Amino acid sequence: MKKYICLFLSTLMFLTIFSPVNCYARDGKKVIRVGFYTMDNYQECDENGNYSGYFVDYLREISQYTGWEYEFIQMNYSACLKSLNDRNIDLVCGVDYSSFRTSTLDFSAQPAVTTHYELYALKDNDTYYYNDYADFDGMSIGVLASCNHLDALDDYAAAHHFSFEKQYFGNTAQLEKALEDNTVDAIYATNVSHPSEKKILASLPSFPLYFVTFKGNPIMEYLNYAQTVILNVNPNFEHDLYNTYQRDIRNYRCEFTRDELDYLATAPEITVTCDPSNAPIEGYNENTQTASGIAADVLDLVSQYTGLHFRYIKSDSFSDALSKLRSHEINMLTALAHDYSWAEQNHALLTTPYLNSSIVVVRNSKPQSHERDIVALPNSFNLTNSILDNPEYDTEDVVYYDTIEECFQAVLSGSADCTYADNYSANYLLSQVKYRNLSSTTLTAMTEAASFGLSDQCDPRLLSIINKGLACISSEQLDSIVLQNCSYREDPSLFTLVYAYPRISIPIILAVSMALLSLLLGILLVHSRKTKEIRVMSETDALTGLYNRRAAEDHISRQMQEDGKNPDCVRPLIGIDLDKFKQVNDTYGHLEGDALLIAVADTLRTSVRSSDIVGRIGGDEFVVYLSNVTDRQNAMAIAEKLCQVICGLSTMKEEWSNISASIGISFADHPDIKMEELYLSADKAMYSAKGNGRNQYQTL
Repeated sequence: MKKYICLFLSTLMFLTIFSPVNCYARDGKKVIRVGFYTMDNYQECDENGNYSGYFVDYLREISQYTGWEYEFIQMNYSACLKSLNDRNIDLVCGVDYSSFRTSTLDFSAQPAVTTHYELYALKDNDTYYYNDYADFDGMSIGVLASCNHLDALDDYAAAHHFSFEKQYFGNTAQLEKALEDNTVDAIYATNVSHPSEKKILASLPSFPLYFVTFKGNPIMEYLNYAQTVILNVNPNFEHDLYNTYQRDIRNYRCEFTRDELDYLATAPEITVTCDPSNAPIEGYNENTQTASGIAADVLDLVSQYTGLHFRYIKSDSFSDALSKLRSHEINMLTALAHDYSWAEQNHALLTTPYLNSSIVVVRNSKPQSHERDIVALPNSFNLTNSILDNPEYDTEDVVYYDTIEECFQAVLSGSADCTYADNYSANYLLSQVKYRNLSSTTLTAMTEAASFGLSDQCDPRLLSIINKGLACISSEQLDSIVLQNCSYREDPSLFTLVYAYPRISIPIILAVSMALLSLLLGILLVHSRKTKEIRVMSETDALTGLYNRRAAEDHISRQMQEDGKNPDCVRPLIGIDLDKFKQVNDTYGHLEGDALLIAVADTLRTSVRSSDIVGRIGGDEFVVYLSNVTDRQNAMAIAEKLCQVICGLSTMKEEWSNISASIGISFADHPDIKMEELYLSADKAMYSAKGNGRNQYQTL
């Protein structure tokens, strides 16, 4: 038995290693040679040698389960099949099934993609229109000689009663050039380059494309296994991959029949109304006098794709909007439940749904004291009928309201125990702070789709045109519209914050208030200090620190008025001029002169009382006002003292050896005397002192 087992394993190993598989190992991985023909959106290679497309990504996903690496070998489609039959390559993607190929080729157990052929004409061709079969009769259609689906074209033409002439071409490039050169009227192809330059005349039934290898190649077993796992894990894998690469293939352009184009040529204006309180799906903007919400944004795209023009008419409520639709006052309602019985009751036609939503039940987190659940439901809504007709939902006591939001208010106030709404409307309302005590639960078995409802009196062509416009809207565009409209933007306010988070917000507000108050007090304190500093700087002589001329005059004037209230005050003003100061400047420089002025200022400041006013008038001139003095002799004694202390500075430095001061003193001789008069008198007395030999004081 051991011999047989060893022989069996050896044989199996030999077959595995030396089986006729045209793949080889690289770094421990099998390299699969893939025949690569260019096919827009499916298999492409840029100038840098980067491969991309639907089939390329599909193969990369398969490699995650098989460990394969790929070597892409570029050739045309026919050469790929021939090379595969000759076993020079291992795999070709996107091959349509035919029974005669099964003798030499193995097809994957599941299709790689489902596609279809279409008839294309040039965009500016005014002879042929979408599905206008009568005009197709006798047209010349270009086809690929290698196409295996020509029978489908023959069957399609027979079914729609038109004949045509075939012209054969060797590759896709020749086929499209023939169309551009008007050699043929149309081409028969699965896809075309530059789709925005072409228009679709007809779409034929779909057919599958497969992964294909040569007969008996064991890699197909691994590929089938990987494909099965991929689709089990993600059933939407192929759909998502297709959307990734095929979403722009038609350039989102509607293809209209001749009748539809005739209708559009009349430029009809479609009157539309909405439920103004059904945010975020629909609403009405009073400022712009237009509809708002998801439905309005979807209609804007439909208008772009079709050329239809929509005019909005205001309604007061959903009941009012529904009444306008029933009575044919308007052409369209922006949101109607996609229920054919409901539409028939309201004399409406339904477009394809543009929005699908689950249904939720909304309850208050605070339990109510009702013996039985009271259910709040919106009046005139198809959703209300669905809830009442469904035995699974408890609706023993029902209270009706005009809007969904009124139902939410009833649950919030305790007037009702629960309400029902679509997921979009519920989430929009629940995101508001005032509804924070409400919560929702999804009813997994119940959904509702929203469509545009057209009056049954409308031209049937309008329904077809709108549906084509809706088909052009990509899932990415719809997701963006939903995202933009479903976020409730509540105006931020202190009340909203406190209402939503009282335990957190109140301490924060107090802390912030204290911080702001402290900041305000700090600002006021700094401002006061800065103001004082600025005032002091504006009044101070920059060199000596004494009052400057303007400040000295102001302070002396105010003090003279104060002293003038006492008739005994003599109000003395002393004017001082340094003797031979110019010699110091000229001989020793201005720095030495500035040092002397500073020393004089310090001497004057320390030689009088703090209540007296000392200022530098300019250059080497100073002024001193003696406040609250009633004896002239005391004032003259101070003037004499000032002469001595200034002269004493001459002993401090050799450079100041000739310094002294000429001083003049004047007194107020009448109650109304002004500071200017007093200063002129002191100035005259000072010049008199200079004339009498300097280093002395004189009085007037």
